[in-house]
Parts: sequence; structure tokens; C-alpha cells
Amino acid sequence: MQFIDIFIENGTAARQQVILFTAAEGSLPVTLQNAGLQQAAVGVLYPLGDGRFALNIGPSLTPAALQDAGAGIAAGQKDFGLQHLRLTLDQGLSAGTETWRWLLFGLRLGAYRYQHHASARLTDPTHPLASHDATTQALCDWANLHAEGVIIGRELMNKPANILYPESFVAAVAPLPFTHLRQEMLDEEQMAQLGFGGLLGVGQGSARASQLLILDHHPANARHTLALVGKGVTFDSGGISIKGAARMSTMKFDMGGAAAVVGAMRIIDALQLPIRVIGLCGLVENMPSSRAQRPGDVVTMHNGKSVEIISTDAEGRMVLADVISYAQQRFQPDFLLDIATLTGGAGVALGKEYAAMMGNDDDFLAQVTLAGKASAEPVWPMPHGGWYRGVLKSEFADYRHGGEDPHGSPCVAATFIGEFVQPGQRWAHLDIAAMSTDMPHRKLYANGASSFGVLLLARLSALLAQTER
Repeated sequence: MQFIDIFIENGTAARQQVILFTAAEGSLPVTLQNAGLQQAAVGVLYPLGDGRFALNIGPSLTPAALQDAGAGIAAGQKDFGLQHLRLTLDQGLSAGTETWRWLLFGLRLGAYRYQHHASARLTDPTHPLASHDATTQALCDWANLHAEGVIIGRELMNKPANILYPESFVAAVAPLPFTHLRQEMLDEEQMAQLGFGGLLGVGQGSARASQLLILDHHPANARHTLALVGKGVTFDSGGISIKGAARMSTMKFDMGGAAAVVGAMRIIDALQLPIRVIGLCGLVENMPSSRAQRPGDVVTMHNGKSVEIISTDAEGRMVLADVISYAQQRFQPDFLLDIATLTGGAGVALGKEYAAMMGNDDDFLAQVTLAGKASAEPVWPMPHGGWYRGVLKSEFADYRHGGEDPHGSPCVAATFIGEFVQPGQRWAHLDIAAMSTDMPHRKLYANGASSFGVLLLARLSALLAQTER
């Protein structure tokens, strides 16, 4: 299709046209030069007059470029009153279903801005995209669903920690429009009986009760089972090993892994993918108090192993290790993936270009990589095991959960988590700390949370649903 007609809010407004083209900055198609366009910064909407606009997608039609182009159109909605649009590809360009999907996704999500409410209830300030054409409406439906999944994740992350804490996180998720998904919650008493010493140790310094939220998509025709484990530290002060004041306010984002799992489960459930997917969110608040866990404490984990605490600010791996152990014991998944805003070291190594990925099965990691590339949430492989395992040696317990120095911190954390993965279990670990917020290089990401990982997890589930083994 060379063009599609959509509307953001139905009404009587005249239809306006956006001409989309690809070019390096400063290199304009002749047709647009003749129309009076003098410059072509990527992702900026330029008025041409008579209800016509032009937007440079960039040199190529990648998912990221298309998402950002859609967000660029969304940015012009308020300035130019865009409601009824004809999106037109310039001469020489052609687009398939995936191209239009990502462009429309960016248009819907690009309109999102967080609006504070003194309630944990999740809201969506954006308007769904629609069309009078059935084929285009199907594209809009896909874009709307995927944008809504990301918005759920962003809403959870953006809410302040005095509003969103473990119990209110569970309450916020409960009314989401899942159609077939079953929700379950384990409280502190239940987790104590099951031996969640790592998770409960992190939360014991807080007045807020810890929770484990379980979302189970279990279709009758499921060929495989995938367990998604999300770190949900609703605020991370560092505990007794307290963080510095700089940027501590951003520690409300430390539940980005759990938020990504919830957003992805919304998409998976709506698409009714033929794969069982269990989302498990370990929800805690890490605070200093007279009851808080101390460096040097030894706790017993869900799998019976003892762990010496070195820094109470290395809390996420303790949460993940317990939930991973429980997920394997209860659900016996074919595939296991944990996702967490885990270490600043991942950002030091990779910047804002990739999330760090570790794991133990090349075929599974290839699927994760493909899902990330296809959804513009890229990952990069990093090592674990080997030298990093030596950092975990303890004189007082089966393991230390980390070292005293920062060398290889993302790899040490992944190695620790890997010790709780059972032999033969296909496993991947994503450290998304650097990707969770502060992403100005992408027009799709407004100020605040990105909810990185929602799209990757949803796409991975679709890929695995088609996997033979």
C-alpha cells in the first residue's frame, strides 16, 4: 500500500496528508524540493501548506526509524490539529504490513505523556487509532494493542513510590482488560512457608508487605511453556548500603522488569498466542530500618542454598533467584527468561544502544536477539560464569551474592542468578537498567519511563509459539 487513511478522533475535520520519505539529513527528494521544503531533519513534521506535511523517516525503514517517525507525527498533533490523516509514502518507497504497523504504533505511543493521579489506577491519556478501511483498521488494532501494552508498563513505572508499592502494584494490575489470563498473588506468609528467604530478606526493612504476582496465560493448544520473571523493586533506597542522593528519585523505576512483564502479558493474552506464558513479578520495597537486612547476614533461598549478603543494594538478584527457583519447581517451563533493571554496569559497558543479555542456550538466545531486533529493543550478549563465579565464593555460606568491587558487575550478577537455574533449563537474562529511562536519542521515548522490554517479550512469545522443540 502506498497510503493509508486513519483518524485519531472521529469528527468533521478535513483530512490532512503526511508524505513520508527516506533521506540522509540535508538530502531532499526533488518532489519535495519543488513543494518548497528546504530542510529535512529526521523525525520532524514540516508543513507544506494546503493541509500537507512532510516527514523524513531517515536513511532506512527500520523498526526504530518507523516508530520514531510515528512519534514525530504524534508530536505535531497538538501543533497542527491533526485528526484525519492520509499517510503517504513518497515515490519509490513501498511498505508491507510490518512497516505500517510500526509507524502507527509510534503514532499512538508518541502521544503518551504521564499525568499524575493520587491513585495506583492505571490510565491511558491517548486516543486509539482507527480507519474506515477494514485492512487499515487491522493495522490500527495491532498498533493500538502494542502501544497499550507499553503504556501499561510506563504507567506502572512512572507512578511515585508513595502511590505504587507491592500491594498497590497488584491492585493496579487486577482490573486490566485481560480476557483469558488467570491472576494469582502470594503474600509474605505464603512465601515464608515456601522458603523465599532471598526475596523476603530484601523487603523486611520496609513497612510495605512484599508480594509475588503471577499472571498465567494457559491456552488449551499451548505447545511450549515460557516463564517470564520480572524484578519488581518498587523503590530501591539501597537499604543499609544506602545509595547516594543523586538520582535516587529515579529508583521508583527499579520495577521496570516487572512492568515489562505485565505489559507484555496484556499483548500475549489479547493475541491468544498458542503458548503458555507465566509472568511472575517479585514485588518488594528495599528500605533501611532497624528491621532491615544487613551486610554479612546469611539467608536461605527458595532452593535451600545459603547466601551471604555483601551489599544490600544488590537486592534485585536475590528477588530474581527466589522467583526463578519457584517458577522452575512449580511450572517446569521449556524456556525461562528474567528481566531486570539490575546493574549500572550494564549501561557503562553498552550505553543506551543495547540491553545486556546472558544465558545458557544459543538457540534460545538467538530467538531473544531476533525478537529484540524485530521490535527495536536490541540486546547484546555478555559473558557469565568462569572468572565471575569466583567472586561468589563465601567462607560463611554456599555463595556470596556479589563482590566488594565493581569489576564485571553485570556478569557477576548474571552468574549468581545462573546458579539458581536447574541443569537442562533453557534460560536467558536481560539487564535493562540503562534502557529503562533517560532515552532522548529516540523520539518514541518521552520523559520518564520507557518500559523497555514489553515489545521484545511479546515478540519472543510469538516466535517461541512457532518453535518445533
